Amino acid sequence: MYEIIVNPASRSGKGKKIWEKLEKIFIDHKVDYRVHFTLDFSKEDTTVKRLYSEYLEKGELLHLIVMGGDGTINGILQQLPAFENVQMSIVPIGSSNDLARDLNIKGSFRDIVSKIINNPESKSIDVGNIHCENKLVRTGSMDIPDRRFIVSTGIGFDAGVCEEALHSSIKRFFNKIGLGKLTYVGIALKQLAGMKYITGELTLDSNEECIIPLDRLIFIAGMNHRFEGGGFMFGPEASNSDGLLDLCVVTGVSKARVLRILPTAYKGQHFRFTGVDHYKTNKYTVRTSEPLWVHVDGEVGTKADFIEVSVNKEALRIVY
Repeated sequence: MYEIIVNPASRSGKGKKIWEKLEKIFIDHKVDYRVHFTLDFSKEDTTVKRLYSEYLEKGELLHLIVMGGDGTINGILQQLPAFENVQMSIVPIGSSNDLARDLNIKGSFRDIVSKIINNPESKSIDVGNIHCENKLVRTGSMDIPDRRFIVSTGIGFDAGVCEEALHSSIKRFFNKIGLGKLTYVGIALKQLAGMKYITGELTLDSNEECIIPLDRLIFIAGMNHRFEGGGFMFGPEASNSDGLLDLCVVTGVSKARVLRILPTAYKGQHFRFTGVDHYKTNKYTVRTSEPLWVHVDGEVGTKADFIEVSVNKEALRIVY
């Protein structure tokens, strides 16, 4: 039995229509399935929790097929009590799809679904955890002090761009005409112009403790996969199954230089610049002099001046 989670808002509201075209594949293959539509994973929507309990009680494996983007997958991660009796497949119909990009899930939606049913590969991948303190929560956002992530987490400039983009009416317009990435360019320039430099410290904890002062912090990206933000390769050496996070730490860089650095991240060449540093660790903490926006897989609703981040090795099985 496949339990199919469809985000009808994905692909600028085309998610449901895409599902209607793909449903015939499941019918033609005579496989059992149920479909569930959800726009978000607020406290009122407990679809995934209910399915998890149902399959656990039956002693059966829960196979979720997720039709959405990285944000939809992130919402599902928050609802799953555990991963032992769960496997997940992905049909990437979101706007960023960085998880699918890293796993090399490509081709037409029809080809992706057919492969899941007929000849799938499987891999167990790491899942990250983040704990935030001293939070300022956006009105209407769900305050969850402890969250999971699968692609990346970040604090500072990159999270600030995500936060504004998530609530941008301009983004919705550009998505409809296929130019969604222009939204991020405009917002990034705006955020950069108004950005305040702050200080802090980064503590690495991988076998031995290491404390790194942060002067004029721009952002820290904790990468479980190579890509975030729709293709920025902030973690060119990141592995999704090594039990480690790859950190991209940008400090002490002028605003003009940030504009020069960011385009090089599309090819993972940003670490050649002074002020852009790379670390590998299984756990880290960040303390900042002022609360900054924090994102998990591009989802933002919280500011914090302390975050603690860790990773669970090969926690979730992906079938694709």
